[in-house]
Amino acid sequence: MSTSHGAPPAGLECMATMDDITQEEGNYCEFQTAPSGLWHPALFCADVVEQLLGSQFHTFMKKVQEADCKAELRRLVAKGPPVWLEDKHALPLPEGDTHIVQVWFAKDGQERSAKLDGALEGEAREKLWEELRQLMDAMEEDKEEVR
Repeated sequence: MSTSHGAPPAGLECMATMDDITQEEGNYCEFQTAPSGLWHPALFCADVVEQLLGSQFHTFMKKVQEADCKAELRRLVAKGPPVWLEDKHALPLPEGDTHIVQVWFAKDGQERSAKLDGALEGEAREKLWEELRQLMDAMEEDKEEVR
């Protein structure tokens, strides 16, 4: 972890694709956590990180809509709609940090927001989360009536 960008550690491999992550491949990226502001090497290659930025929120919504297991739905609703890129294995948060705020891609030297495509914030997120909780409550009540 650092306050500036660096080179990929020797032997770094993408946890998703198992490809080598190197300067030459141009597939190295880092993530910045808050509130520390420190940068960390991603254990995913740049393509995987870009794919997650574009899909994590939409995947959450799809899982909520298609959940066939009440326990899974309960876990999703308890956590709430995601706002920021996350992966506890390949993008681990250091103790004291709460979320990822930016991602840096070595191939173009650009820093980009780690906010997920389609993610809601503030009042809009709270409204969606409340709707999901109400849906969960309604499902719980339906089950009780069947008994």
